[in-house]
Amino acid sequence: MATEAQIRDGVELTSWALLAAATVGSAWCAYQATVWSGEQTRALARASVAQFKSSREMSIVNRAVLIDVGTFINYVGADLRGDRKVAGFLRAHARPAFKPALEAWLADQAAGRTDAPNPLARPEYHMAEQDTVADLDEQALSDIATANAANEHSDGYVLHTVLFALSLFFLGATSEARRSSFRRAMLAMGALVFTLTVISVARLPRAHHPSLARHGSQGAAKRGD
Repeated sequence: MATEAQIRDGVELTSWALLAAATVGSAWCAYQATVWSGEQTRALARASVAQFKSSREMSIVNRAVLIDVGTFINYVGADLRGDRKVAGFLRAHARPAFKPALEAWLADQAAGRTDAPNPLARPEYHMAEQDTVADLDEQALSDIATANAANEHSDGYVLHTVLFALSLFFLGATSEARRSSFRRAMLAMGALVFTLTVISVARLPRAHHPSLARHGSQGAAKRGD
């Protein structure tokens, strides 16, 4: 039968081993929280860049629309006045993106379809910048979603850092306790918190530092060459 001293040594040895593992786990969680926080920052930066580009492209679209509106209004006014010279000039010098819609509208007017939509509301009226704006907005939303997910992962690792610290408290109290029953209780509590935390951490997504990811991809590319 093991003596009291042997039991105490076994408890302390187990406690030290769990203390070391919990310390490593706590450091790992802190590292992962930092990396995920960096991923959140980078994703938000990408979203900001995409939103800035989208705003710039949208200003180009708005400016083009104003030009097209002015062209259409002036054309209609010249046509109603019977000024064929000005109307022909505006028709010939309409913006390339606006001309198909204007010509389609004129064809409808010539065919007597007075209920046809104006050129600005026609499907022929489309600008490539609008597609760019839509793509940039979609990219910004995707980056914001990535940032939100990274923030959740970072918060999760911070929580597990606290749980590892809690297990460290119980395990540290093991060697300070005078009564064997109290030592065993602290060891059991610390081991339980540590085990549950490890199981929970294993289910969290892991992030990789950007520099390590770049080195890994470069190494893979070299091996492929």
